[in-house]
Amino acid sequence: MRRLSTALVVVLLASAVGGCFPGEEPDVDGAAQFDRFPIYWLGETFEGHGLEHISELGATNPGVMLVYGTCDAGFGYEARCNAPLQIQVMPLCTHLDAVARNQVWRTRKVRGAPVGTIDGAPVLFTRRMQLKVYRGEGSDRGMPRRAFEALRSLNSVEPVIAAGGPIPPPPPGVLEGERFCSD
Repeated sequence: MRRLSTALVVVLLASAVGGCFPGEEPDVDGAAQFDRFPIYWLGETFEGHGLEHISELGATNPGVMLVYGTCDAGFGYEARCNAPLQIQVMPLCTHLDAVARNQVWRTRKVRGAPVGTIDGAPVLFTRRMQLKVYRGEGSDRGMPRRAFEALRSLNSVEPVIAAGGPIPPPPPGVLEGERFCSD
């Protein structure tokens, strides 16, 4: 499977989280029918912030971004803002060596799954996916942890996670680099 470079993923995400999505309804039904990989979400609202956007799902997309809440982009050329909460759901193996390099995940867990960090964003490692939470306007430092606590499956692709239920961690040895990671 071809891997996207970290720089390309960052550019794609910046275009998704940097602005607003006027008039566009998130395609929850389409995401619920998506069958290539598990998608985890917080429901249609989280802490008063509505689900504003689900990035387009397709054969070439390596993951999905869910955006909760809106923000004030201001005025001027290339005005941007960061919505209160964005969740990036990517395959576990996507640039895993960089994401797991900071081994704080060895001592931090949420619902049984390890939590690391990269570039200041917390990363939850599940059996098949990694979830990064980015916070923006109208959020506080505790919001990412509360989001991880509230995660549940949007589609029916295994492993299915129930609200408040355990989150299956990656296979033993994968985060440590002792075992090959495969999507």
